[in-house]
Amino acid sequence: MDDTQKTVIGILTRKAGLPPGPVTPEATLTEAGVDSMAVAVLAMVIEDEYGLVITEADLSANSTVADLAALIGRHLAAKA
Repeated sequence: MDDTQKTVIGILTRKAGLPPGPVTPEATLTEAGVDSMAVAVLAMVIEDEYGLVITEADLSANSTVADLAALIGRHLAAKA
């Protein structure tokens, strides 16, 4: 698991209130319990902590937690 995946999982479990068990890189967003509220929290935290603006629609369009982390990682790399 890479650092971006750990960060995304941490945000989803600590700030969005998802139970940690099903939130794994391989889990689909549905399996992980990522709903519209969790996506909204993730978008806000990513903007507040990293200065990235990624739409909720873009975040929701990913299939797995790993895909979601990869999207955020690409945005972070482009910002650097």
